[in-house]
Amino acid sequence: MAPLGRRGLRRFITIAVVVVAIVVVVLVGLVAGGVLVLPSNSPAPVTISSVHLVIQEGNTSSVPWFGPWSINYTANEGFPLEVPSGETWSVVWANFFNFDSVNHTIYSVTPSHPFTIAYTLPALPHIVAADSEGSNLGIYVASPSTPGATYAVTLVVDTLRPG
Repeated sequence: MAPLGRRGLRRFITIAVVVVAIVVVVLVGLVAGGVLVLPSNSPAPVTISSVHLVIQEGNTSSVPWFGPWSINYTANEGFPLEVPSGETWSVVWANFFNFDSVNHTIYSVTPSHPFTIAYTLPALPHIVAADSEGSNLGIYVASPSTPGATYAVTLVVDTLRPG
């Protein structure tokens, strides 16, 4: 085979550059159009399908101290919720009342396995004043490191005794 020569080499390089440019444009177009999907380095999120808040509480002569013993958080409250595995997410027990004429303490919140409590706002134990209304408890929950898993989570709020 004969050498290309200077003119032939330029033509070959020009054709090669044009072909590479066309391939790059096509690949970028396929990625932008969603046809070609690049792999993700992040693991699949943990899905929280719902949260069931169980309040362990006493009652006055007619009603529980803080109202309902059980609250379900579902679609109306933004569930299901996808959270990166190992990350923290929150639930707010909002606008609850202390219907009793004495102070009561929220001692702890315990989540169902394999979740853990990262922290609460306000911090626990927390005293809720007698006859108060509009109290909130932010519950920040750490997700397990099990990517792709789906959980219905139960949070038990203890207002009866320490620990």
